[in-house]
Amino acid sequence: MRPYDRDHWAALRVGLATAIPLVTLWATGRSDLALFAVFAAFTSVYGRNFPHVSRLRLQLIAGGAQLLSIAVGGAIALSPHRTLLVIPIAALWACGASLLADRVRWTPPGPMFQVFTLAAVAFVPLRPEVYGQGLAVAVASIALALLIGYVGRLIWRAHEGRLRNPYLKPIVVPPHDGDHFGHATLFLVGAFVAGAIPALIGIGHPYWAMVSGVAALSAPSGRHRVLRATQRFVGTLIGLGLGALLLLAHPSGFAAIILVVLLQAGAEFVVVRNYSLALALLTPLVLVLGELGGPQPIGPLIWQRGVETFIGAAVAVVIAAVIALFGPRFGERKRGGNGGADSIRS
Repeated sequence: MRPYDRDHWAALRVGLATAIPLVTLWATGRSDLALFAVFAAFTSVYGRNFPHVSRLRLQLIAGGAQLLSIAVGGAIALSPHRTLLVIPIAALWACGASLLADRVRWTPPGPMFQVFTLAAVAFVPLRPEVYGQGLAVAVASIALALLIGYVGRLIWRAHEGRLRNPYLKPIVVPPHDGDHFGHATLFLVGAFVAGAIPALIGIGHPYWAMVSGVAALSAPSGRHRVLRATQRFVGTLIGLGLGALLLLAHPSGFAAIILVVLLQAGAEFVVVRNYSLALALLTPLVLVLGELGGPQPIGPLIWQRGVETFIGAAVAVVIAAVIALFGPRFGERKRGGNGGADSIRS
């Protein structure tokens, strides 16, 4: 476990940004829109330990990326050919989001949340009216996440006036000086291959493999990518055990919402301290989210999650090995700026 560093504040922000929209949707009988709210709430994970003003700027960009990911994913979900479209489009999306991530140096780094958002939304068929309502929920949830991320500064000013606080000073993140396009190509190839393998085999959620591969490739070097892939697979195996126990209770309605919020906040509390432990919480979170859309067979769901996580992790390891053998500088990212602990969040 890494040392504690105000982790409860990050967990509180993410928990509130997730809980308020979900409870509102449940109270109004629109839990069918919960997926839009959860993915929009991912805006709150960006700029974890940034000062308030810098966090707001970063979250504005990340929130815009999340909204575009939801919009494109929803447009794919409207098509009867969504299963054929989602993998190539999500791979291209990973490439574009990587270029944006490297340009603005957001933390956590990489395009994992954008790929996850687009592919997961695209995977569920939508009606046009639900698509429009989902976008409205996403906009409101992103606005709420921005407010929660900035409210600390408002409270400070209300109590302390304009007294100086070093934590509130804006930061300057140095420009990325690595190979932007080489790095983006890693995500394009990794996401496409990781998604294509389970799709060809006939496994039900190919985007889980894509997310696993992209998350591992978001690490800054070959050694860290292999380590990240291993940590992700081990944490997922532990999380599948916990997820199976939770799914046996078939949580629904308000109970499922409470579980989602607790698991999301808990994962944010530990993610920069122990990545495997965070995955042990994020894995049942994803499974419980599926329950919000309706009960599913537990056995196949657990098996698919485990196999696809392994496929994505394995693809990332193979890519890291190929780069080490034939192009050790390709796609490497230099460390710097304020990323710090945030850099391991992906």
